[in-house]
Amino acid sequence: MAVADWEDGIPEESGEESERLWSSLAAEREAQLEIEIELDEQRLKPTLDEPPAKKKLKRELRQEALARLESAARTVSEFQNVVDWWDKQDANRERRERYHEISRSGDDVPLDYGAREDGLCFPDTLNNVLERQERRGDFLDRIFNCPYEIQELVTEPYLSEALAALSEDHREVLFFSAIRLYSSARIGRMRGQTDRNIRKVRNTALRKIHKKILPALRQREETGQPMTMEERRFLAEMKDTGIDKDGGNSYNG
Repeated sequence: MAVADWEDGIPEESGEESERLWSSLAAEREAQLEIEIELDEQRLKPTLDEPPAKKKLKRELRQEALARLESAARTVSEFQNVVDWWDKQDANRERRERYHEISRSGDDVPLDYGAREDGLCFPDTLNNVLERQERRGDFLDRIFNCPYEIQELVTEPYLSEALAALSEDHREVLFFSAIRLYSSARIGRMRGQTDRNIRKVRNTALRKIHKKILPALRQREETGQPMTMEERRFLAEMKDTGIDKDGGNSYNG
């Protein structure tokens, strides 16, 4: 990610939020410097290359010694000794991990905090929506990134049911035209059909969806349930065209 310099990359905040982010970023920078110092010290120390078999034997001996301590522990001090052994092992593991990874906690500093507005990831394939969602830990859209699971990409039950009721051909055409934004000509080449036929299939799928969702939206309107602007606009268009005149069921799919 293209991140600005330490001072230039910090957008202006106000009050406690700004102070918290500054403190978190300073702590992050301090931890990074400590790791760099540790690595430099490790490089300066003379090291003896031990054969893998000897290293493995040492690890096994330490594990066996720890297992004996755990089995023999009876008093508070003996259990505390076991805890100290485990704490030392965890500290060594965490130190080795820090050598390879410096990451930000999403609870402390946002991953994109301090990034330039026009900053892009390299390579370019990391800039699409699904890749950005995966880096945030959101994998649902990637899992259901499939023409035959398109109903899982929406949250409203009435719309999900309408999409699930479509045939596989209708879902496939709708997925590539609405989600992937492919042109009718491109979808036609993929399916071995003309673009005119693709447009016909897409319009048929949309009519079926409209027919399914109209009753649910009318019920929401009649009961005073909250509706989005798109839902209100859709109902208004249906009434203007006479399809949903006076709440009737004159729509022919």
